[in-house]
Amino acid sequence: MSVGAIKDSLSRAGTDDVPQMARVLGVLYLSGGLLVFLSLLLEHPEGAFVPGLYGIVGVGVCGGIGLIVCAGHVRAWMVHAILAAGTALISLADYFAGVAAGVYAAMFVWVVLMAASFFSRQALVAQVLWIVVCWGVTLAALDPAVGFSSLTRWVLGCLVLVVAAAVMSEIVAGRRSTEVDRERLQRELVHMAHHDHLTGVANRRLFEQVLPRELARARRRGTSLCVLALDLDHFKAYNDEQGHVAGDRLLKATASAWLEGLRGADLLARVGGDEFIVLLPDCMPEEAVQVAERLSASVPLGQTCSSGIACWDGRESSETLLGRADKYMYAAKLQDPARAIR
Repeated sequence: MSVGAIKDSLSRAGTDDVPQMARVLGVLYLSGGLLVFLSLLLEHPEGAFVPGLYGIVGVGVCGGIGLIVCAGHVRAWMVHAILAAGTALISLADYFAGVAAGVYAAMFVWVVLMAASFFSRQALVAQVLWIVVCWGVTLAALDPAVGFSSLTRWVLGCLVLVVAAAVMSEIVAGRRSTEVDRERLQRELVHMAHHDHLTGVANRRLFEQVLPRELARARRRGTSLCVLALDLDHFKAYNDEQGHVAGDRLLKATASAWLEGLRGADLLARVGGDEFIVLLPDCMPEEAVQVAERLSASVPLGQTCSSGIACWDGRESSETLLGRADKYMYAAKLQDPARAIR
């Protein structure tokens, strides 16, 4: 596996997870070093190469502390490489023990759990294969212990690791899938709470949340802000004559046409049956008039709308601003055609 592929496989866990992975790996290194040290204090094989085992203790303890302390500076590909190095250290510890007893080989399970918890399945397979190779070479280089042969230990041990990797991978994948579904559902619920279910544009709740922020920004920057109130003309009659399904189609088509005529910074919201409001930040009054005329001309199916514009005076509240836009729009609706701008 190339370094680029390793980076890609680990990046899917999220860049925010890398320090956590480094800290967990540091704990495993530190625990492994202390475990080997404890084994040297207890009864151990007479033929063991003790200086080599103490060297592994030093690498495990120092490496573990370094990973924990410097977790924020560790990159994703480093975690993969350091975990693979841990596999080599475990195999080396077994080799220095001098017998194929597999006491230290139990730590391979830690490697599998780490890889299954944080890595992609491709990276997990690579780690397991690396364990199989390292442990196989180690067992082949040692005299078999009393009992099972080295080959038997290797085959059975590999089977245990593969099963552990598969089970853990499925558990983690299920949890990640659940988290993704939960996040998606949460996003959908938030979207539903802030958008009109029929037209898909913002609803009154979202508009009333955004408007105070835009007023504060306009005050802070000294920029202009306008609100455009829009209402379809004779919509009730259209609904009665054509039916509610046709009325819904008109509302959806109108909202879609108006969205195409607005800037990305503008906010279109449906606040009533056929009533809409457009928030126009950084928009001068004459520009707002052009927007109103453009939207009025784009109402589909030969229908018309009435509009009223209120430009913020720098002092009034959001309620007062909206009230002025509504007042101008209703005043314009009494005229025919009613597209008056105030």
